Amino acid sequence: MTEILASLLINALLRKGFEEVETHHTMLWFMVRGRRTSVHTWLSHGQKKLDDHLLRLMAKELHLSKAELLKFVECEMSYQDYLRRMIDGGHVHA
Repeated sequence: MTEILASLLINALLRKGFEEVETHHTMLWFMVRGRRTSVHTWLSHGQKKLDDHLLRLMAKELHLSKAELLKFVECEMSYQDYLRRMIDGGHVHA
C-alpha cells in the first residue's frame, strides 16, 4: 500500500506547471503558456496523507496511472514530458 504526504504531491505539481487555487478545496490546475487548461485535480483542506485510493483517483483526473503519478512526484517525469503526454492524448491543445 502506497501512502504519501499531500504536501509532497502539491509541491511537485506546483513545480511542474500547476497553479493552486483555494476554494472549498485545494484545486490544482495544469497551466500552459499562462493559461489554465481543463486538466486539474483537488484535495480537501486538511488532507495530510494520500493513500492508494486517493492516489488512483487523482492520477485518473490527471490522465496518468498511479505509477506514473508517483514518477511525476519523484521528478522522473518533467513538465515537458507531461505536456507532450497531454497534447498527444488530446487533453491539452498546444
